[in-house]
Amino acid sequence: MNILVTGSTGFIGGYLTRELAKRHDYKIFCLVRNDKKARELEPLGVKFIYADITQKHTLTKILRHNIDVIIHCAAYVGNNKELLYKTNVLGMQNICELAQNLNIDRFIYLSSVAVISGNTEIPLTEGLPYKATCPYGESKIEAEKIALAFRKRGLKIVILRPCMVYGQDEPHMLKSLYRLLKFRLLFTVDKGVKKLHLVYVKNVVETIIHALDNDNFLEGSFFVVDEDVLSVKEIFDIISSECKIAKSWNLPVIFKPLLLCVPGLGKKVGFFLKDRIYSAKRLKEAGFPPPYKTKDMFTKSVKAFMAKGKINQLTL
Repeated sequence: MNILVTGSTGFIGGYLTRELAKRHDYKIFCLVRNDKKARELEPLGVKFIYADITQKHTLTKILRHNIDVIIHCAAYVGNNKELLYKTNVLGMQNICELAQNLNIDRFIYLSSVAVISGNTEIPLTEGLPYKATCPYGESKIEAEKIALAFRKRGLKIVILRPCMVYGQDEPHMLKSLYRLLKFRLLFTVDKGVKKLHLVYVKNVVETIIHALDNDNFLEGSFFVVDEDVLSVKEIFDIISSECKIAKSWNLPVIFKPLLLCVPGLGKKVGFFLKDRIYSAKRLKEAGFPPPYKTKDMFTKSVKAFMAKGKINQLTL
């Protein structure tokens, strides 16, 4: 099976490429722009195709290859609306057109729970209406709509929606949480009892691989989440314990309305004041219970973060 991976030099895409390369049934093609990042994957024996999903004309060189499956991991996760549209929406349109021209067997798209995270149900389910809370989520909604349009045209598309992804070498979450906890800028409200659903990067990778030949994934969409869910306090406490820093302090719940009114701070605090739980029912019904548990893998990830000495490089 010939597999083209976009975003192969990113966090999830890198883990995926390394895992696919271990399996002798697959020949991996990596769509890359950055030669320096690509060199990190050279020992895997993968093939590189230098192109840009936002530049449609550069993708034509892929037509020379016999691609069976495209796994689309590439995305922009910042706040620049122009880049969000260019990468996540226009890039999706371009790569779907490529997939159609290649007449591939399957297209696996890595979307996000951000497309429905504005809904209030607990747990959230895949069938809820689109409702984003940020420009990133809005861009992923538009990208999913493109995916659904191509599905109607006959393209076999799998839509996977991971929640917040963690793991060794994850570039954002642990670094930010550590910094805030270390300098006593992160606290719990109402004892941090709200639940925050996470997903281990290898659970995401294994789900993608499982979807390569499982037709149950070709209808609807699927949350990709860990089976167990930790509270905000449990997550903070693991970081504090493994990093040998003081535990987060708790603010009485009576201050909650005041905090939510503070410009800038209110939105950040509010993130931890809402249960963020996503149903794993559809994923299990498709025959894939996530194999890795959050408490074990999150602890392992924090230990790896410490071992690499990243905390010594952090400043306010």
